[in-house]
Amino acid sequence: MLNAIGRICLALARHLKSGGVIVNEHVLDREQTRRHVDVLSRCFDFIHLNDLPRQLYRRGKKPFCLLTFDDGKRSNATAVAPELERLGVPAVFFVVSGSLDDQAPLWFDRHRALQKKLGATPNGLSLQVLKQLPYALLIERIERACSQYGIDANPRDADVGLMSWEQVRRLHRRGFSIGAHGHTHTILTRESKTAAFESIARSIAKVSEEIGEACGSFAFPNGNYTAELAQHAIRCGAKMVMTTEPTWVDQRFPLWRLPRLQIFGDNSPGRIRLKAAVAAAGRILKNPDGTGRLYRAINRIARRDPTRNPIEKDVRSLVAEAEAEARTEAEVNVGLD
Repeated sequence: MLNAIGRICLALARHLKSGGVIVNEHVLDREQTRRHVDVLSRCFDFIHLNDLPRQLYRRGKKPFCLLTFDDGKRSNATAVAPELERLGVPAVFFVVSGSLDDQAPLWFDRHRALQKKLGATPNGLSLQVLKQLPYALLIERIERACSQYGIDANPRDADVGLMSWEQVRRLHRRGFSIGAHGHTHTILTRESKTAAFESIARSIAKVSEEIGEACGSFAFPNGNYTAELAQHAIRCGAKMVMTTEPTWVDQRFPLWRLPRLQIFGDNSPGRIRLKAAVAAAGRILKNPDGTGRLYRAINRIARRDPTRNPIEKDVRSLVAEAEAEARTEAEVNVGLD
């Protein structure tokens, strides 16, 4: 059923829409990589990051698909990249620069290890709670729990351990794109403006230093962003900034807020097609952090006046209008997000 619905919707999109999807992945094994590429290739043409700006306006034989992978896990280099290379599929790998420096497991992998070992979430450590905290407090709680229970993530696991900078440089030399994903995996909207600005700047500068050329892309950790933070990433040298707004991307989206559709390793072919079909229909899925309303409001306002160039002229007014609309929508549609 999912396969049939997805195929029909994507067949319509192929003939009626420009643009495509930016897919956000994290960890895959070789078989999952082959499966995802096979499913997506039936509906989309894969593109390189550098081709994205012009593809937003172009209607090809198929919509486009840009593959992106967040966090810089070692399996990206040892399993995903070799398989993509064999299949001739380009991709972008977004890395957490400070974590690659110290090779410490990311906080959510440590949280997952705690939950798996204990069989339950320790008090005060639910993801919903942790994602509302400033990074220093979040790490303090994770450290305390790991110490208390004698549990931690295993960096020898390729889906937990991080790539080395040498592996990153090899990916770059082989034609893959490397982007910045923060200095730490901080949810930047939970930090002070100074701290968030510093994380963005340090990560873009470090990636540029390591790959030997300007880092042209930035992806917000956890997807949470503001227009001010996105503009700062542009000022730091990023030409394209990614969110996790789960929808189709075309010329209506400025390069400072490019949406991405999340797909996971265990998603079936039918589920992948259905997600892409929902995106093609222009729908924005419910987000756990409640940003869905704001995304929908921003898009409505942008469609009313497609001549606006928010990155140069009026980002603040666009988002202010969107926030006002989102508040109104929230009052009318309580509980949708």
